[in-house]
Amino acid sequence: MNHELMLTYVYKWVESMKDAHACPEHKVICFCNDHYHAHVSFYENLNIIELSIQDKKTEENLFYLHFELNDIKTARNNILSFFEFLKGEITIHQDVEINVAPMKVLISCIAGFTSSYFASMMQQVFCDHEQNVQVDAMSIYNIDDVKEDYDVILIAPQISYLYPQLKEKYGQKVMMIEAIDFATGNVQNTIHKIIA
Repeated sequence: MNHELMLTYVYKWVESMKDAHACPEHKVICFCNDHYHAHVSFYENLNIIELSIQDKKTEENLFYLHFELNDIKTARNNILSFFEFLKGEITIHQDVEINVAPMKVLISCIAGFTSSYFASMMQQVFCDHEQNVQVDAMSIYNIDDVKEDYDVILIAPQISYLYPQLKEKYGQKVMMIEAIDFATGNVQNTIHKIIA
Protein backbone atom coordinates (compact mmCIF):
# COMPACT_ATOMS: atom_id res chain seq x y z
CA MET A 1 0.00 0.00 0.00
CA ASN A 2 1.50 3.38 -0.93
CA HIS A 3 1.89 6.20 1.60
CA GLU A 4 -0.87 8.39 0.20
CA LEU A 5 -3.36 5.52 0.29
CA MET A 6 -2.29 4.57 3.85
CA LEU A 7 -2.69 8.16 5.02
CA THR A 8 -6.19 8.34 3.50
CA TYR A 9 -7.13 5.02 5.08
CA VAL A 10 -5.93 6.07 8.54
CA TYR A 11 -7.60 9.49 8.22
CA LYS A 12 -10.96 7.85 7.35
CA TRP A 13 -10.59 5.39 10.26
CA VAL A 14 -9.88 8.16 12.80
CA GLU A 15 -12.64 10.33 11.32
CA SER A 16 -15.12 7.50 11.90
CA MET A 17 -14.43 7.41 15.65
CA LYS A 18 -17.03 8.55 18.15
CA ASP A 19 -16.97 12.30 18.89
CA ALA A 20 -14.63 13.04 15.96
CA HIS A 21 -14.80 16.57 14.58
CA ALA A 22 -12.98 16.68 11.26
CA CYS A 23 -11.52 19.70 9.58
CA PRO A 24 -10.73 18.19 6.15
CA GLU A 25 -9.18 21.32 4.66
CA HIS A 26 -6.50 21.27 7.38
CA LYS A 27 -6.39 17.47 7.77
CA VAL A 28 -7.01 17.70 11.53
CA ILE A 29 -9.47 15.67 13.58
CA CYS A 30 -10.41 16.94 17.04
CA PHE A 31 -11.67 14.98 20.05
CA CYS A 32 -12.27 17.70 22.62
CA ASN A 33 -14.22 17.16 25.85
CA ASP A 34 -14.63 18.90 29.22
CA HIS A 35 -11.02 18.17 30.18
CA TYR A 36 -8.94 17.97 27.01
CA HIS A 37 -8.13 19.55 23.67
CA ALA A 38 -7.12 16.52 21.59
CA HIS A 39 -6.01 16.53 17.96
CA VAL A 40 -4.88 14.07 15.33
CA SER A 41 -3.10 15.99 12.56
CA PHE A 42 -2.14 14.56 9.18
CA TYR A 43 0.77 16.06 7.24
CA GLU A 44 0.41 14.59 3.77
CA ASN A 45 3.53 16.16 2.25
CA LEU A 46 5.69 14.70 5.06
CA ASN A 47 3.68 11.49 5.54
CA ILE A 48 3.51 12.25 9.27
CA ILE A 49 0.75 11.85 11.84
CA GLU A 50 0.83 13.95 15.00
CA LEU A 51 -1.15 13.10 18.13
CA SER A 52 -1.56 15.68 20.89
CA ILE A 53 -3.66 16.15 24.00
CA GLN A 54 -3.67 19.28 26.16
CA ASP A 55 -5.30 19.91 29.51
CA LYS A 56 -8.01 22.55 28.92
CA LYS A 57 -7.44 24.34 32.24
CA THR A 58 -3.65 24.35 32.47
CA GLU A 59 -2.85 24.08 28.73
CA GLU A 60 -0.21 21.53 29.73
CA ASN A 61 0.74 18.99 27.07
CA LEU A 62 -0.28 15.63 28.48
CA PHE A 63 0.25 13.46 25.42
CA TYR A 64 2.41 14.06 22.37
CA LEU A 65 3.57 11.66 19.69
CA HIS A 66 4.41 12.13 16.03
CA PHE A 67 5.47 9.44 13.63
CA GLU A 68 6.05 8.76 9.98
CA LEU A 69 3.38 6.53 8.49
CA ASN A 70 5.32 3.46 7.38
CA ASP A 71 2.82 0.74 8.19
CA ILE A 72 -0.79 0.45 9.31
CA LYS A 73 -0.04 -1.64 12.41
CA THR A 74 2.28 0.98 13.95
CA ALA A 75 -0.17 3.78 13.13
CA ARG A 76 -3.05 1.82 14.63
CA ASN A 77 -1.16 1.05 17.86
CA ASN A 78 -0.02 4.64 18.29
CA ILE A 79 -3.49 6.05 17.63
CA LEU A 80 -5.13 3.52 19.95
CA SER A 81 -2.78 4.69 22.73
CA PHE A 82 -4.10 8.22 22.09
CA PHE A 83 -7.69 7.00 22.62
CA GLU A 84 -6.62 4.92 25.62
CA PHE A 85 -5.34 8.10 27.27
CA LEU A 86 -8.53 10.01 26.43
CA LYS A 87 -10.60 7.28 28.08
CA GLY A 88 -8.40 7.37 31.19
CA GLU A 89 -7.15 3.82 30.67
CA ILE A 90 -3.55 4.43 31.66
CA THR A 91 -1.53 2.73 34.39
CA ILE A 92 1.44 4.50 35.92
CA HIS A 93 3.88 2.74 38.22
CA GLN A 94 4.44 5.74 40.46
CA ASP A 95 7.34 5.10 42.79
CA VAL A 96 9.03 2.15 41.19
CA GLU A 97 11.37 0.45 43.65
CA ILE A 98 14.71 0.60 41.87
CA ASN A 99 17.72 -1.43 42.87
CA VAL A 100 19.65 -2.60 39.84
CA ALA A 101 23.20 -3.48 38.95
CA PRO A 102 25.07 -0.82 36.96
CA MET A 103 23.84 -0.77 33.39
CA LYS A 104 23.74 1.29 30.20
CA VAL A 105 20.45 1.90 28.41
CA LEU A 106 20.06 3.23 24.88
CA ILE A 107 16.80 4.73 23.60
CA SER A 108 16.44 4.98 19.85
CA CYS A 109 14.10 6.61 17.36
CA ILE A 110 14.64 7.89 13.82
CA ALA A 111 16.80 10.94 14.56
CA GLY A 112 17.25 10.61 18.32
CA PHE A 113 15.60 13.94 19.15
CA THR A 114 12.33 12.84 20.77
CA SER A 115 14.06 9.91 22.44
CA SER A 116 16.58 12.35 24.00
CA TYR A 117 13.82 13.97 26.04
CA PHE A 118 12.53 10.59 27.24
CA ALA A 119 16.11 9.50 28.01
CA SER A 120 16.76 12.59 30.14
CA MET A 121 13.58 11.99 32.16
CA MET A 122 14.54 8.35 32.68
CA GLN A 123 18.09 9.31 33.66
CA GLN A 124 16.68 11.69 36.28
CA VAL A 125 14.63 8.91 37.89
CA PHE A 126 17.69 6.65 38.10
CA CYS A 127 19.73 9.53 39.57
CA ASP A 128 17.00 10.32 42.12
CA HIS A 129 17.19 6.67 43.26
CA GLU A 130 21.01 6.82 43.31
CA GLN A 131 21.35 4.05 40.73
CA ASN A 132 24.43 3.67 38.55
CA VAL A 133 22.51 3.61 35.26
CA GLN A 134 23.47 5.59 32.18
CA VAL A 135 20.67 6.43 29.73
CA ASP A 136 21.49 7.74 26.25
CA ALA A 137 19.53 8.45 23.08
CA MET A 138 20.60 7.91 19.51
CA SER A 139 19.33 7.55 15.98
CA ILE A 140 18.42 4.05 14.88
CA TYR A 141 20.98 4.45 12.11
CA ASN A 142 23.87 4.51 14.63
CA ILE A 143 23.02 1.46 16.74
CA ASP A 144 25.37 -0.88 14.87
CA ASP A 145 28.32 1.27 15.94
CA VAL A 146 27.51 1.10 19.67
CA LYS A 147 25.36 -2.01 20.22
CA GLU A 148 28.03 -3.74 22.33
CA ASP A 149 28.24 -0.75 24.69
CA TYR A 150 24.64 -1.12 25.96
CA ASP A 151 22.84 -3.64 28.14
CA VAL A 152 19.36 -2.58 26.99
CA ILE A 153 18.22 -1.03 23.70
CA LEU A 154 14.78 0.57 23.92
CA ILE A 155 12.90 1.20 20.69
CA ALA A 156 10.62 4.25 20.55
CA PRO A 157 7.08 3.68 19.22
CA GLN A 158 7.75 5.73 16.10
CA ILE A 159 9.93 2.91 14.82
CA SER A 160 8.07 -0.05 16.28
CA TYR A 161 7.67 -1.44 12.76
CA LEU A 162 11.44 -2.16 12.92
CA TYR A 163 11.19 -4.05 16.22
CA PRO A 164 11.09 -7.62 14.79
CA GLN A 165 14.21 -7.14 12.70
CA LEU A 166 16.04 -5.29 15.51
CA LYS A 167 15.12 -8.04 17.98
CA GLU A 168 16.48 -10.62 15.56
CA LYS A 169 19.63 -8.61 14.96
CA TYR A 170 20.46 -7.57 18.56
CA GLY A 171 18.69 -10.24 20.61
CA GLN A 172 17.14 -10.06 24.06
CA LYS A 173 18.57 -6.65 24.89
CA VAL A 174 16.01 -5.02 22.56
CA MET A 175 12.71 -3.91 24.12
CA MET A 176 9.82 -1.70 23.02
CA ILE A 177 8.66 1.45 24.76
CA GLU A 178 4.87 1.46 24.80
CA ALA A 179 3.38 4.32 22.78
CA ILE A 180 1.30 5.63 25.66
CA ASP A 181 4.33 5.70 27.97
CA PHE A 182 6.49 7.50 25.42
CA ALA A 183 3.76 10.01 24.52
CA THR A 184 3.03 10.87 28.15
CA GLY A 185 6.63 10.78 29.40
CA ASN A 186 5.75 7.89 31.70
CA VAL A 187 9.29 6.66 32.26
CA GLN A 188 8.27 4.75 35.39
CA ASN A 189 6.43 2.11 33.34
CA THR A 190 9.43 1.67 31.06
CA ILE A 191 11.80 1.39 34.02
CA HIS A 192 9.48 -1.16 35.59
CA LYS A 193 9.64 -3.20 32.37
CA ILE A 194 13.46 -3.04 32.27
CA ILE A 195 13.99 -4.13 35.87
CA ALA A 196 11.16 -6.69 36.11
